[in-house]
Amino acid sequence: MLQLTKATIRNLLTYSSGRENKDINSPELIHQAYDNTIWNLDDFITTFLSEKLINKPGTKFSYNNGDFILLGKIIEKIYNKSFEEVLKEQILIPLKMKNTGFLHHNDIIKNIDEGYTADSSDPFALYMPPNTYIDNFYSAGAMYSTPKDLLIFDQALFNQELFNKATLETMLTSDKNLEDTALGFWVYSKKFGKVNTIFAERQGEGYGHSANWVHLVDRGLTLIILSNTKNIQYLNKMRERVIKAYYGQ
Repeated sequence: MLQLTKATIRNLLTYSSGRENKDINSPELIHQAYDNTIWNLDDFITTFLSEKLINKPGTKFSYNNGDFILLGKIIEKIYNKSFEEVLKEQILIPLKMKNTGFLHHNDIIKNIDEGYTADSSDPFALYMPPNTYIDNFYSAGAMYSTPKDLLIFDQALFNQELFNKATLETMLTSDKNLEDTALGFWVYSKKFGKVNTIFAERQGEGYGHSANWVHLVDRGLTLIILSNTKNIQYLNKMRERVIKAYYGQ
């Protein structure tokens, strides 16, 4: 029985819905959810995202795909359109993000890259990961983009083109009890040598790719790094070095 009526949209945005994350509980369930077949969205929600609550919503951070997949379903209910249509109409077309889109496993996208996964024992040994039906990641990650397009989105977001200042401030207000999670970002104080700043970041990896998006809120500086290798630790090290070099530290 779906119990998410006990959780709020804010809980979903901060990965604190309290759900049992069945889709990622074991390697076997991960493969069932994301690798073996393409799921109808409602069937996916019923099968993997409708388990009991194991924590009180809003009290414990638990990173997962399901909370953001449910957010996509909520958007569909509000607009009475598919998430893909809303994404295009509300963001991609107005901002002219021509090299960004919702991605389906059988799409042929001009100039799209191939993804690789690093061998943990040899950083120079790469292999292509097995098939993943990216459709199943839905609003939690079924997209492609470029650094230029993501910069367009970044500037629209932080220059209050998409929503007003009060909403932006709400989005960037993090909760220390939820591991500095804000609404879609992690936001916290950070120091680079003598430079103190407010660090807003979003990072992730999957299906042979990794990404790092950083915005220094109080300084208006943005750094976006995309890689077709699935190993986020290298991008985390890279971003530190680039920002330190920028500030001469």
